[in-house]
Amino acid sequence: MAIFKTLQKRSQLVLRLEQILAVFARHGFYGIVKRLALHGQLSPLDRLRYAHLHQEEDKHTAERLRQAFEELGPSFIEFGQLLSTRHDLIPDAFARELSRLFWHTKPVPWEEIKQALPDYYTGPDSPFRVIRPEPLASASIGQIHRATLKSGAEVVIKVQRQGINKLIASDVVVLRMLASMMEKYLPESRSFSPMQMVEEFASAIDQELDFVMEATNMARFSQNFASDPFILAPKIYWDLTHRNILVMDYIDGIPLDDIDRLLAANVDLKRTAERLLNNFLKQIFDFGFYQADPHPGNFLMLPDNRIAFIDFGLVGYVTEAERKALADLFLATVAEDFEKVATIWLELTHAGPEVNWGAFLRGVKPILLKQMTQPHKHVQVGEMFMGMMQNGARHGLKLPSELFLVFRTFAEIEGLLRWLYIDFDVIDHCKGFAEAQIAVAKQPSRLVKAAAEEVGQWAGVARRLPLEVEELVKTMTTGRFSIDLGRQGFDFLVGELNRSSNRIAVGLVIAALIVGSSFLLLADKGPLMWGMTIIGLTVFAVGCSLGLILIWLVVKSGKY
Repeated sequence: MAIFKTLQKRSQLVLRLEQILAVFARHGFYGIVKRLALHGQLSPLDRLRYAHLHQEEDKHTAERLRQAFEELGPSFIEFGQLLSTRHDLIPDAFARELSRLFWHTKPVPWEEIKQALPDYYTGPDSPFRVIRPEPLASASIGQIHRATLKSGAEVVIKVQRQGINKLIASDVVVLRMLASMMEKYLPESRSFSPMQMVEEFASAIDQELDFVMEATNMARFSQNFASDPFILAPKIYWDLTHRNILVMDYIDGIPLDDIDRLLAANVDLKRTAERLLNNFLKQIFDFGFYQADPHPGNFLMLPDNRIAFIDFGLVGYVTEAERKALADLFLATVAEDFEKVATIWLELTHAGPEVNWGAFLRGVKPILLKQMTQPHKHVQVGEMFMGMMQNGARHGLKLPSELFLVFRTFAEIEGLLRWLYIDFDVIDHCKGFAEAQIAVAKQPSRLVKAAAEEVGQWAGVARRLPLEVEELVKTMTTGRFSIDLGRQGFDFLVGELNRSSNRIAVGLVIAALIVGSSFLLLADKGPLMWGMTIIGLTVFAVGCSLGLILIWLVVKSGKY
């Protein structure tokens, strides 16, 4: 039974792969499909049809990629949304076009959403007095509906689309395979690390699909800021919340992207921007845990000047060492200490073998000067750090995804602050906070704690070292020791050579059959048909049939 399930799963993956390749080819990316050696998955007719579509890149390439992602469904829409935020890795034109994926989500019919709810939610013993079928909001993986509990409490239900888990799981498998092949066959793609991008996406989407984790994040945030009278998050109804369903308080407020309503309500936009920035700085530097999707629609302004955070599907984490490094980086940036900025950046990043330290340092100076020579209220801090990330990536210094998320979140927050109050001075607010963080890190109690942690880590290394050396010696003495010399693409080359040699051998056998049968056809011995020997005719027919089969296999593979 398990074998049949495995075969069924593999066949579904193959069908999904063929569908994905067909969509990309139809939108003008057949050349890339062919370079990945996957065009054999398409029919010969499709290959002829798509081969001449958009042979050259044009100004509509980014638009066609966005259209392909939309057609391929939720997984690729979410992946495109992630790519749109990676200005350090993809061209700006692609980032701008893919950002449109945030606004192109069609609501799912209520009947379909209803099927995703547990039976007791809509049965006679339902805890709900009413669930409104009109969606409050819709996203690629879920939809939000307003409801009223029998207790009279007003709530919202966040429901995952039916079957979304299986679809995304299979698409992640296909994306991993495509990313691996891109790194092998498209050398120009290696600069933006396709495999790293897919793994980052897999981690983020796994967070977003687990509504219990989102509820936990929301509860943790509420606990962290329980003493702040101006910050809150919705209450969670744990008894009604599951992995694919989240039930929380309905909060009636004004989204921060609705400036007209905010002004009509006499909201102090500058003060609101200050509170938002201070809160995010506390999330990152005080708790090392922060809401990483600061879209304006994810915040509601309440009548008493409180700000409600309503979406925790994506959060980030920062270690204490990273927090100190980020504070040092900001202060060095403000002081225009270019060498220190570059040194801290080197500590934060993964340095590849192709790192060019001198070129990176030379690239830092114009990026910082462009911003820091302006009045502080005009400085684009997020743009500055994004520029540093692009400069680092060009010279072999790639930022870990966890730290990239910090900078991306900060850039989005800065955009929201300037949306609320155009002359908001981000630099001065952050400088004071960073100086306070450095002062705290230098307190004797913090230094003692850091030293104790360092000693503990080295003690752990000392305990493990004898065992690991013993294991290494055993491995060497038993002949199981091996060294990987980095055979990237070598196994594929061996496989291609084996397949080619097998086809040549089969072709020679077929040729021998046809030539041999020709001699038999000329013989006048044995039973005859149409004046030729039956044995000769049979051997000739077998040879021709095998030859036709071999030709079909070559044409079907696309390698001709």
